[in-house]
Parts: sequence; C-alpha cells; structure tokens
Amino acid sequence: MTMLAAAPRTDDYGGHVVYLDWDREFIPWLRGKKASHQVQAAGGYYPSAPGLGLRLRELPLPGPWKPGEHWALIGPTGEGKSTFGVGITGQRRWVVALDPKGEDETLEAAGYMRVRSIPLPRDRFGAFRQKPRPGTDDWVWDRVERLLPVGLVAGFEALSDAEDEALRQLMGDAILWVKRTRGWTLYIDEFELLSSQRMMRQAARIENMLITARRAGTSVVTSFQAPAWVSKHATRQARKVTLFPTRDTDMVQAVARSMGRDWRMVAAVMNELPPYHSLTLTNQVRRPMIVTVAPQVS
Repeated sequence: MTMLAAAPRTDDYGGHVVYLDWDREFIPWLRGKKASHQVQAAGGYYPSAPGLGLRLRELPLPGPWKPGEHWALIGPTGEGKSTFGVGITGQRRWVVALDPKGEDETLEAAGYMRVRSIPLPRDRFGAFRQKPRPGTDDWVWDRVERLLPVGLVAGFEALSDAEDEALRQLMGDAILWVKRTRGWTLYIDEFELLSSQRMMRQAARIENMLITARRAGTSVVTSFQAPAWVSKHATRQARKVTLFPTRDTDMVQAVARSMGRDWRMVAAVMNELPPYHSLTLTNQVRRPMIVTVAPQVS
C-alpha cells in the first residue's frame, strides 16, 4: 500500500502568535476591523520585551466577537480575568454580570450598577408613569428602549443563611432574565461557585444558556480558575477561550484540546507569557493565537 504525505497547508497559521495592543488593535479586532500585527512562531515569545524585532505581517485573524458567541476566561486568581472580562463586555451594549461573592470592585469601577433584584418587565401602558429615575426598573428599560448602554452587576455579600438563599435566588433570576430578554451579554464571574451543587446550584441553567442562547443573540462569558471544576460546556460551546499565566500543564492541555489546538504549541506560549498578559485561542484552528494585556480599570 502506498502512503501519501499531505502537503502542508499554506493558510495554516495555528502555530503563530500575534500580539495586539489592547486599544489600537485588540478592541478594533473585536469589532471586525483589520490591522498589522507583530507575529512570531510559538515559543520564545515575549510580547512586551523591547528590541525583540518582531516582523510586521498581515495574518488572517479569527472573526470578530459576534452576538450569540460565547467566551471562556481561565486562569488563577489575581492575573487579570476580571479586568479582561470588563474590557470585552464593555464592547457590548447591554450586560448583566453575576458577582456571587459581592466583592468585585472592578465591575463597579467600570460603571456597572449593583442591584439586589432583577428589573421587572416594564408596564408600557401605565397611565401615570413618572419620569425614569436612576436605580429603578423604569430607568433600565428607558435606556434599553433608547438603545443606550446598560451594565448591571447582580450580587451582594451574604452574611447569613437567609442572605445565602436570597443571593442564590438572585443568581437564578438573573440567568433566566437574560435568557428571556434576548440580546444581552451575561458575564459569569466565579463560574465554579455558581455551578457548584453545594453552593449556588445554577449549573443546569447556565449549561442551558451556553447551548441555546446563541440563537437569541445572547453571549455568555464565563470566568473560572480551571476547567476541571466546571461543566465542559463552558469550553465546548465557546468560540473563544482566553488563558492567563499558569504553570498547570493539565489545564493547558485540556483547554487546547477542547479548542482543537496542539497543546504543545499553546504550552510553549504560556511558558513565556508575562504577568497579566493573556493568550486567546479560537476554534478556528488555522488562525493565529492572540496575546494582549488589558489595561487596569481606574
């Protein structure tokens, strides 16, 4: 039997890395714009090192982040997941963020309004509706109807059993509300905590969103420390996965394989990734990997 070796594809850039400046290149890329990029093959890559002499080259990047596409952010605490998450969800008009610990200051610093209940459907036929006031349900719907941005963060610090139950109910209400209102982006911080059967017990609702929300133009962004502790749907249903500096080889292998990537190439980049930088993979396996660093929210 004759064995024929397949010729390498000329459009396969899956082993290449591009560095995108956050404001000048990464955010425009999310919106579908093109740019020239600093590029190098995986390995020995320091995107912030001066004098590296990277070549400027036009490579076919993955497509922009479209409504209905999901994104997973994975990495240790303190490496910038929340900063990155706020940066990308800031490109969406309407966002609901779940903060089960009630401690995420990054979300409020970015202008999100913290709520302890989810806005009710607006009474469009109320006879004597007053002028919308900030902090009320009418204020939210007034902005939505005028196509103005709305950012809500649901969550508070629970200090008693009764507050634990109220927080669990709020998380469930928020998930169902986003599913029914359509067109929103749901940002789930601490996905492990939300999906744990011993804590928030929202795994089934979130999995349902990940599987069905694309049709409604609803995007789900999940943030967690390792895929071993959460539903595999978080990465299987994601079009984009962003990794933050880690030395957990098992985690890198699991994520790379879920995105159809050669884990050794991904590991080569992760081994050189500076603090607070991130590596974004997409399920378009012949497109380059993307390195960037999100600026701190002031």
